[in-house]
Amino acid sequence: MRNNRSKNAVGVDIMTNFALIDGKKIAYDDLGEGTPVIFIHPPGMGRKVFYYQRKLSDHMRVIFPDLSGHGESSRINAKEVSIDYYSKELVAFLDQLKVTRAIFCGYSAGGAIAQYISIHFPDRVEGLILSGGYPAVLNKSLRWEHHAGMYMVKKHKKLLSRILAISHTKNEDLRNILFLHMNKAQKDVWYNYYKMVLHMNLIHQLNNINVPSLLMYGTKSDLINKYAEFFKKKLKRQHRIVFFKQSTHQLPTRRWRHVNDEIIQYVQKLETAPK
Repeated sequence: MRNNRSKNAVGVDIMTNFALIDGKKIAYDDLGEGTPVIFIHPPGMGRKVFYYQRKLSDHMRVIFPDLSGHGESSRINAKEVSIDYYSKELVAFLDQLKVTRAIFCGYSAGGAIAQYISIHFPDRVEGLILSGGYPAVLNKSLRWEHHAGMYMVKKHKKLLSRILAISHTKNEDLRNILFLHMNKAQKDVWYNYYKMVLHMNLIHQLNNINVPSLLMYGTKSDLINKYAEFFKKKLKRQHRIVFFKQSTHQLPTRRWRHVNDEIIQYVQKLETAPK
């Protein structure tokens, strides 16, 4: 079952929903009506990183799952973690919700899963949104960042959770929400999520993405925004690439008003486009 949101969305408690998939419980929030948009979180962070995207439920249906091994979802064998594993999990999750097609929105490394689903499960994809997305990890600095994340989650999980919470917002209440939610993630699953993205390369498959795309980057995120060039060259369908000035990588929380505005415009354009 799903719960409709009350009018004063952000800041109120929302009853967590659970879907049963292959014996696993997937925790999720499901708000609003209309075109469904499913949000995919990065390693460790869970669905709470999309706290401000709840406001989008005034305009569309928004669905925020915790991938297995994260947040309030079931624990799993970390050896199973792969882009294919999580992609199939999300497709099965949509089956449970009786959603045939959705817009997939991936943030940071979560964008790897959104891209993979768009490539390998095209019949389930209505559109693709990436915030700080990249199809491979090629430059040394970004590789180092992934290795650093893997080391920190293995040795200093709580410290990494605190650092990520602080980097995402100045709001103390939200920092605490993010910190507590990240601490629920399985250490080995978090580690392997970083690892799977570190070793992926979807560049040569990008031309198989056959839906309009929205890509958002912060101009201060030099490690990642350079990857926009690959999408610009490879994507065959209409796409919009937005660079938010004086912005870092943490767009969903730090520049949420602009992110939400872009998503609203994208969805409205998709809904009115000739089929």
